[in-house]
Amino acid sequence: MRISQIEAEPQSVSIDLDRTALVIIDMQRDFLEKGGFGETLGNDVSRLQTAVGPCKALLDAARRMGMLVIHTREVTGPI
Repeated sequence: MRISQIEAEPQSVSIDLDRTALVIIDMQRDFLEKGGFGETLGNDVSRLQTAVGPCKALLDAARRMGMLVIHTREVTGPI
């Protein structure tokens, strides 16, 4: 068992690196940036930008610790 700490608010989190994965869902420009699909649905995407920095910091920490990292993306047409 490889236990590590991730600094977080309101307190740090202990994780077992052998049994934990970081899953990041839909961090795509189409959902997060002005002019993308999310905005065309009427969403105020400017509020979502505040999530990018903390997600990147967590992703960087997970990679440094050797944690399994899984990304998803939505696809609506041929790849």
